[in-house]
Amino acid sequence: MTAVGGSRRTLTGPEKVGLLLLALGKEKADLLLKKFDSEELNIIMRSTEVMPTLSGAELDAIVEEFDGKIGQGLPFVGRPDELKRLISGAITKNRSASDASGQSDERQDVWSRLPDLPDDALFGYLSRQHPQIATYLLYRLGPERATAVVKLFPASHRNDLFNRTLGLRTVQQPVMEALEQSIYEEFFAVDKGSADKHVALASILSNFEKSETSESLSFLASLRPKDAEAIRKMIFKFEDLAKLAPKALTVLMDGVPVERVVLALQGMDGDFQQKVVSALSPRARRMAEAELQGGASAQPRDVAEARRAMVDSVLKLAAEGMIEIGAGSVIEESSH
Repeated sequence: MTAVGGSRRTLTGPEKVGLLLLALGKEKADLLLKKFDSEELNIIMRSTEVMPTLSGAELDAIVEEFDGKIGQGLPFVGRPDELKRLISGAITKNRSASDASGQSDERQDVWSRLPDLPDDALFGYLSRQHPQIATYLLYRLGPERATAVVKLFPASHRNDLFNRTLGLRTVQQPVMEALEQSIYEEFFAVDKGSADKHVALASILSNFEKSETSESLSFLASLRPKDAEAIRKMIFKFEDLAKLAPKALTVLMDGVPVERVVLALQGMDGDFQQKVVSALSPRARRMAEAELQGGASAQPRDVAEARRAMVDSVLKLAAEGMIEIGAGSVIEESSH
């Protein structure tokens, strides 16, 4: 440990770290402080309460101990209150960064996820950007993906992008962060306010033929890939009730009138009917079984409406996180 000022006491490790941070100046110290965790920052902060004021010569002794160099020396007089403000600012920034760490990590991950987007989606997004931004994004896509996307541009526009590529320079950090945020919000952010819209569209598409559903989702994916993916995972047909986990089916049946269940099950095979009614309460199950065994018939329109209502209930429960459903079996099946 280093003794300073002749008769002065020996400085502790945290005090020496704090003094070196002051010597670095705010800008460089801020960068270094990001490497400390909150406990380490608090230890350095507490050391400022009893930290002595040092001259430049005394600081040189500490620098030597860390095996560093400060060139010609620094006109430095370290004051504990300055260090306290420096550390306080770092703690505040670290807390703010911690609160936003999840979104920040996802935002920075856009560069690895961007090439996976469909050509049409990338072309549509790049077409709306300033040519210089579009050029940089093409550069970040990598040669293979950039080749596929740039072919979609008119020749004159394409040549301009090529010319701009030769003049690309390093992008400043604030610009990079803004660009990452824009891409994240466009393609990957989950808009909780869109949940109702996803349910509504999933409900409509669930009543389409598989080929029609697949075609519609492919079109949506070319324009709004994250929305299309959310909707795809919610595609659910009445026949998929048999694929629900027993617990999920029970949750669904708790909120569906037995009369609707009976109506919806008319015309389905016996095994399917048994799977669904088994999730009803004992009394409701007996009522449903009696009605179904009685051979009662209803208008096809009423049966279809009852089935649609049950599918809507499934989608709403899934959107609320009450049950889990399959991840878009329509698209998977239609691709075979």
